[in-house]
Amino acid sequence: MIDSLLGNDLVINEDSCNLSCTYCLTGQSNLKKSHDAQLIFGPPTKDHYETGSLLGRNLPIIDSRIDETFRVPLLKVTGGEIFLVAGIMDFLREQAREHEVLVVQTNGVLVRDEQLAELSGWGNVVLQVSLDSHLYSGNSYRVASESLHGKVLRRVEAIVDSGLPVEIYSVLNDRSIEEMNEFADWLADRDNPPTYFPFPVRGPDADRFAVREDQIGHIERLAARHGELAAVLPPAAYFDRLLSFYREGERTFRCHLPRLVISTFSDGVVTPCPNIWFSDMGNLLADDYGESLGRVGETGMYAALLAPKPRLKACKGCFTPWDTLSMYFEDEITLDELCAAPTYAPPGIRALIEERKKLYLAERDGVRHGG
Repeated sequence: MIDSLLGNDLVINEDSCNLSCTYCLTGQSNLKKSHDAQLIFGPPTKDHYETGSLLGRNLPIIDSRIDETFRVPLLKVTGGEIFLVAGIMDFLREQAREHEVLVVQTNGVLVRDEQLAELSGWGNVVLQVSLDSHLYSGNSYRVASESLHGKVLRRVEAIVDSGLPVEIYSVLNDRSIEEMNEFADWLADRDNPPTYFPFPVRGPDADRFAVREDQIGHIERLAARHGELAAVLPPAAYFDRLLSFYREGERTFRCHLPRLVISTFSDGVVTPCPNIWFSDMGNLLADDYGESLGRVGETGMYAALLAPKPRLKACKGCFTPWDTLSMYFEDEITLDELCAAPTYAPPGIRALIEERKKLYLAERDGVRHGG
């Protein structure tokens, strides 16, 4: 069994969000029966993190059982929209003390200025903010009206200007791609520029929103401007992968993410990949949770996910900002390029990633040479 991992991607109340993005992956997932009902598109559910509440009991158990088993230095907290949860700052405050990096993913609408100030004061928080464009036309799969887009944009501006390290997670679709160069310029003009991560729309319904062949030139144009916009863009090789994805019509390159990060849910469910929720490996709230965690890295699903070439249809349609980890494992970027990102910058995280790559290479070469 794997005895260490880089991170835990903890998903809280994935069915509850204050936005109803048309392409939402939760609405397309079949991991749980509740996902079939597409509750994500209904009114959001209010919840509480406090002593005695369901989340108050469950979240510390889930987090501690992963930490005790795999010693993860990085915790990513996402949803749904986690700032719908009353008292969520109490949980985040606890976790910031226990992890080298706390990554918080949000659409930003409900994040208040005083929360930004506190998050900034902890010194180890990275905010990942979902926004497809600074213009309504490019963000219109995410928001239903121009007035709502204006509200979203004002909060995103406050987040970007807060001084916190910020990554903009931007889904590329047939609307947003038309504005991606202008969006990069808009981000670059901020006093504290975030990093802009454009990545393809995913899921079973992706064809409804997919970038057209005649639109790929927008990516090529941005890639050609990398030197000009390096302050807000991931490494140049990221765009080589992105263009390969679109030119080939699918992912053809290897993924290493499941050997580094596990995905857990606030109801205790564990699944091997943070990007696509493939299979239920068990429940961390059950008495036999140790058996579930003993299967990490050992099942046939892991063999498929970590294959030299993508085997599963969902994998062939997947490419996300997590891919920079795989790019390092495949020598497409250096460790310095990877760890220029605040998420991976702390010395302990950098050392763990480097060690896990050495272990992977030793295992790979051992198999290759019959060892």
